[in-house]
Amino acid sequence: LAWIGVLLAAGAFAVLLAGVVTLSERRGAFVSAVTHELRTPLTTFRMYAEMLADGMVPDEARRREYLQTLCTEANRLSHLVENVLAYARLERGRTGGAMEIMRLRDLMDRVRERLTQHAEHADMTLALAPDTLSSACEVHTDPSAVEQILFNLVDNACKYARGADDRRIHLEMGESGSWAFLRVQDHGPGIAAADRPHLLQPFSKSAQRAANTAPGIGLGLALSRRLARQLGGDLILRPGPGAIFELRLPKGGKG
Repeated sequence: LAWIGVLLAAGAFAVLLAGVVTLSERRGAFVSAVTHELRTPLTTFRMYAEMLADGMVPDEARRREYLQTLCTEANRLSHLVENVLAYARLERGRTGGAMEIMRLRDLMDRVRERLTQHAEHADMTLALAPDTLSSACEVHTDPSAVEQILFNLVDNACKYARGADDRRIHLEMGESGSWAFLRVQDHGPGIAAADRPHLLQPFSKSAQRAANTAPGIGLGLALSRRLARQLGGDLILRPGPGAIFELRLPKGGKG
C-alpha cells in the first residue's frame, strides 16, 4: 500500500509538472508571437511619425500615402489587440456577450458594412451570394462573436489571396438540417496539405513563415474555432479552390 501511494504521488507530480511545462511553453509562444507582430507596425509608426513631424515629406501626395499607411497599421494593431484580449478571456474561462435568437439575414446585415470596408481597404471586393434563405431561418448566437469570427476569416482572405487575379471574397449563407452556416471563400492559393493539421492551433505560425507569407501570429483561426464552439457550433475548412471556411451555428432554440 505504501508503494502504491508513492507511485500515485509520483504520477500526480509528473502530471502537474507536465502541465506547468506546457503552460510555460504556451506563455512563451504567446509572448514571442505577440512581440514579433508588434515590432513591425511600431517601427513603421515611429519612422513615419518622425518624418512627418520633422517636415521631411514636403510632397502632399507622399504625406497622404504615409498617413494612409499609419491608418492601416493602426487598424492592424487594433485587430491584433482585439484577438489577443478575446483569446485571453477564453483562456480564463470567461464567456462572451449575450446569446440572442435572430434571423441569419439580420445578422449578416449587422456585420456586412465592416467586412465590406475591410475588404475595400485591401483592394478586394466582398461578394455576397444571392439570399436564398427564408425569413424563418433563425440562429441562436452571440452577434459580436460571429462578427469577430467573420472579420478574422475576411482578414485572412485579404492577406493570403491578395495576389489572386480574382480579388473577390465570397460570403455565402445557408442552412442544412439543424445548422445554419456562413461560408467565406477566396481565390488565393488555398491551404497547403502540410499546414492543415496545425492550421487551427494557436500560435502555430513561426516568425519565419510570417515573413515569407503574410503578417500574423497564427491566432485568428484558432480563436475563431474556439468562439464558434463556445456558441455551440464549429468552424471547419472545406475542400475546394482557394480557402473555404464554414462557420456553423445552431438554429434558434438550440445551444
